[in-house]
Amino acid sequence: MRLAVFLLVACSETFPPEDRGSLVHLRVDPAETTVYTSPAGAEPVAFELYVTRADGSEEPLSEAEWTLSNRTVGAIESDGTFLASSANGGVSNVTARFAGLEASGLLTVIFADEVVEGAVDPAAFEVPRTPHAGLWSYPPDGVNLPRNTPSLQFQWADVGATAARLRFRSAITDLTVYTTGTSWTADEPTWSALVGTNAGGAVEVELSLLVGSEVWSEDLITVNVNRFDARGNIYYWSTSASGIRKIPYGGNAEDFLTAATTGYCVGCHSVRGDQIAYTFDGGNGALGLRNISAGTDVLAHDSGVSGNFNTLSPDGNWMLVAFGGAILLYDAHTGAFVQEVAVGEPATHPDWSPDGSQIVLVLRASGGEDWTFSGGRLAVVDVGPGPTFGAPRLLFDPGAGLNAYYPSWSPDGEWVAFNVSTGDSYADPDAMVWVIDGAGQRAVELVEANVTSGITNSLPRWAPLPDDEVLWLAFSSNRLYGNLTSGNPQIWVTGFDPARAARGEDPSWPAFWLPGQDYGQSNHIPMWAD
Repeated sequence: MRLAVFLLVACSETFPPEDRGSLVHLRVDPAETTVYTSPAGAEPVAFELYVTRADGSEEPLSEAEWTLSNRTVGAIESDGTFLASSANGGVSNVTARFAGLEASGLLTVIFADEVVEGAVDPAAFEVPRTPHAGLWSYPPDGVNLPRNTPSLQFQWADVGATAARLRFRSAITDLTVYTTGTSWTADEPTWSALVGTNAGGAVEVELSLLVGSEVWSEDLITVNVNRFDARGNIYYWSTSASGIRKIPYGGNAEDFLTAATTGYCVGCHSVRGDQIAYTFDGGNGALGLRNISAGTDVLAHDSGVSGNFNTLSPDGNWMLVAFGGAILLYDAHTGAFVQEVAVGEPATHPDWSPDGSQIVLVLRASGGEDWTFSGGRLAVVDVGPGPTFGAPRLLFDPGAGLNAYYPSWSPDGEWVAFNVSTGDSYADPDAMVWVIDGAGQRAVELVEANVTSGITNSLPRWAPLPDDEVLWLAFSSNRLYGNLTSGNPQIWVTGFDPARAARGEDPSWPAFWLPGQDYGQSNHIPMWAD
């Protein structure tokens, strides 16, 4: 019997060209199958191909071109044998082609694993669970992450539990973690498998705690994983380091321009391309301007030029500086003063649009300083060749008793993110993040990202233009990072959906703590650049 089958397959390995016209249909078997993989891999799966002739007869076909639509799930050999990845799961079409015909089967690869950390008996969790609210501390439910975000630290309340179980579930994930701590951070291979498998989708996380002989459970939380990576560097001001630190997205913070490297406190910075502008030693201090890759100064501490908030033109030729309520233009190559921009009233917080055609700035009430004022309104100024500057036109007036400030253009030039608060512009606890379209028609608060008032959601800045529909915003906030309660301002990141914003809906997701920063430091002003 085995010999007969072999002969049948062998005889159908080659169809002469004149015989191929009789072939009308291909079929992949199995048409649909599920494979479980893990770090140890999985058993091979043999896909077979059958061909139907015009007379209705069907026979196996061993010569064909086999391909996968999603090559991250594994590899398929020339004979149709599928070898699953040991690193992640996913869904893929398995397609075979022969003589101008093709057929496909559906393959689901589920990444399954069990991790046990510490002296935990998994069987102790196999009892009825008692629902308890408020067990989760971090991350927030519904958070959305770029794919290359390092592992979140999953944190839960200390309720005297002797063990915890985390279950990560999706259509293509089945991971269970047991630990004795009050938090868990995945190692790099495990986290890569989770986010790689679920990129473009979501994974649900269930928390169970062993308290005495009871198992307490919390509602599921959802972690969304974006299809693409975030890129660029986040340059932020650390008061603890007295200067600017840098995090390559997905990496760890390092000193960039700090008191330890320059001899002076450095802050109030902006970054564009290969240029960074900043102020030495606080408000009204000396102005600095540096070429990042060359490490050379255009304006050094002893240049004699002072300034506060600044912005660089997209072509790298110009720099606008707020100083004493005036907006001043400098040559970014030489540091030479060019002119004062005629705004007509005290102004601050300029930001140049990504196409160079506009600047957005704050018209502030008289009195106060560039960094501390009330009654701020957003205005836009058109920029022409030269450059030349038009008269400011109002973009957003927050109304009586409110203050708008820290505007920032989105990388596509369609939106301006900014702060609204009830008080002073400097570290106001009531600060909330808003966006408005460039025409000033629709202002929307980022409710999910803000969470609540009183936690100083300050100075939002955009990531470089992504490859996906979701944009990213970094901002500083005094909110608690799960169980870690130092109260230091930290850098947080939220996703932004332009389509939802255009409909007047909240375009944000719950924010996540930026991995790689030093939790023991006070971190502010996250400038995100390529």
